[in-house]
Amino acid sequence: NLLNFLYFLSYVKVGITAVKYIPQVMLNYHRKSTAGWAIWNILLDFTGGSLSIVQLIGDSFAQDRTWTGVLGNPAKFGLGLVSICFDVVFLVQHYVLYRNQPLTVSIHPRNDDDDIGIDTIRSGHDTPLLAGIHSLL
Repeated sequence: NLLNFLYFLSYVKVGITAVKYIPQVMLNYHRKSTAGWAIWNILLDFTGGSLSIVQLIGDSFAQDRTWTGVLGNPAKFGLGLVSICFDVVFLVQHYVLYRNQPLTVSIHPRNDDDDIGIDTIRSGHDTPLLAGIHSLL
């Protein structure tokens, strides 16, 4: 039936949302830095997830003053909860664990015939990760 298929798709979306954040968490962890990465997207995502859950709670209590409205839409609740959890991890990485940790980026020549040399860049939070790529072009 169509409704069951749509519920299945909503659970797939929750799963994809949970998985899509993992590479960035791991990259930040391995680099021990969040340099070159915009925190504003995370702040907006955190706000959206929070407001989504607040809307679920408000609608539920306005309708029948129980938690059935919140638990009756597990996909929306799951999306908001997953987003908030990963956003908290990103905020801790950015503002606590790797605060003021510049990233060292080394760009190596493509082969031994190139006389480009190796550029090492100390980048801060406002410097793009590939700032030295122009020397390779």
